[in-house]
Amino acid sequence: MDTIKSYLETMFANLPATAEVLKAKDELWGMMEDKYNELISEGKSENEAVGTVISEFGNLDELAETLGLNRQSSAPVDNRRTLTQDEARSFVSAGSRHAFLTALGVFLCIFSVVPAAACSAFHNNFLQTMGTVALFIIVACGVGIFIITNSLMNKFDYIKKHECIIDYATVGYVQDKKEQLRNISIVCRTLGIIMCIISFVPAAVFNAIPIQGLDDIGGAAMICIVSVGVFLIVFGSMAETSCKTLLALNGDNVAGSYVKKENKEVRYINNTATTIMSVFWPTVTCIYLSASFITFAWALTWVIWPVAAVIHAIFKSILKDDSREV
Repeated sequence: MDTIKSYLETMFANLPATAEVLKAKDELWGMMEDKYNELISEGKSENEAVGTVISEFGNLDELAETLGLNRQSSAPVDNRRTLTQDEARSFVSAGSRHAFLTALGVFLCIFSVVPAAACSAFHNNFLQTMGTVALFIIVACGVGIFIITNSLMNKFDYIKKHECIIDYATVGYVQDKKEQLRNISIVCRTLGIIMCIISFVPAAVFNAIPIQGLDDIGGAAMICIVSVGVFLIVFGSMAETSCKTLLALNGDNVAGSYVKKENKEVRYINNTATTIMSVFWPTVTCIYLSASFITFAWALTWVIWPVAAVIHAIFKSILKDDSREV
């Protein structure tokens, strides 16, 4: 039956998702299912039954009148390209690498403060200078990783720029992969949030010890823990992105749509914009926690959240690509 279902989805993949077409699709599925069960009850093998059903119901032109489809309603939406399963696998793999490298870049940008903070505890000009130098080197590495990871995804621009669809078999693979990544995403985000929450512990402990310089070490330890936590949050937030992109390709305007509207993603104008929006809230969280634990001005730092919400709305309205939103 999976073979028949896959064939049916392929038949309707490029047709407009009008009420007439969707009704015809449901009717044809019922006819196929009844015929298949009838053949099986007659003692036919599964392969024979599938072959007979496809040969009998596999031509929409011949069935148009029976299904109540007129020529206009059954005309293809456009000449869409169907992605192969190998292309889908490559895109999902590249998406996982993109998520990891983006998270690594964010980690390095936050972690870059650690050497400078740690070296300042020793009150040595040479060490403090080396800490500052290390800061710029680590930030440069992080920015370099952002550039590299965006270039890795450029070869897949055709998936979003040109109208593509995926068939039923590819959907099955992508949904299985998405479920695997979803579990990883939940674990990473949970651990990341926990680490950000407990990051103040070393700062509080070292600050309570009356030894000169330990408060700087505590601050460095706090930022180190926050950087790891944000890495996990960013990676977890981006882990499923490539799968969601593939599942949203067919859109609502074709009968072969496999994703509920509420689950479809917002698309942005380019990969850089997508990266910016994906790390926006983890970065805000890092800024909030760092500012709060460094200044202990909790009564004031909460203002970061409403300000960030306004900035996020502005960025989203500017960077969102309405022409490709599905």
